[in-house]
Amino acid sequence: MNILKEWERDPPSEPMDSMPALWYDFQRRRADPKSPVHRFRDNIPDACALDGSGQVALRRAVRSRRPNNGKMHNHQSKVSPALPALEEKLMKYLPALMRCETFGALYHLIELLRTPGIGPMTTYDVAVRFGAWLELKPDSIYLHAGTTAGLKALGFELRGWNTSIAMEALPRILRRKDPDEVEDFLCTYRRAFELLP
Repeated sequence: MNILKEWERDPPSEPMDSMPALWYDFQRRRADPKSPVHRFRDNIPDACALDGSGQVALRRAVRSRRPNNGKMHNHQSKVSPALPALEEKLMKYLPALMRCETFGALYHLIELLRTPGIGPMTTYDVAVRFGAWLELKPDSIYLHAGTTAGLKALGFELRGWNTSIAMEALPRILRRKDPDEVEDFLCTYRRAFELLP
């Protein structure tokens, strides 16, 4: 999503010249059901958290279908042919996935098990969705194309071996926020960061 185009349609109420202003704008749009920022939010973890079994939750997490309309989340639309193989492999390792005690352990196990055609974005999304069923939440920012672009726009120099960034390394306003929300913010507002003074 290009937030700059969204600002043309629905201009911000204040100048977008600081991180607090951008965060406030993000929060306002995320709470507004009419906003694309709200609609872009992944609501699949909410559904996974309510599933009756780990098997059902894992299938939902991998299949990437939104609970309200059955449409595939746009993050997985390009990798949809690779999802059945990922689902089959992860189902074989369901007991091991269910034994994960931290989000990091879950993410890294899914990363280790991922099948051809599956990248960091889908790995993260599946981990967040199934993690919701396990009551495990991210505690740092996991790198994929969107978060990497957002962090680079903020001046971070990222090495190829990094898979995550600690919350303490982020700008002060973001450090105590929910990491999954910050992940969404970094992706959605990455072009806006380039405009900051």
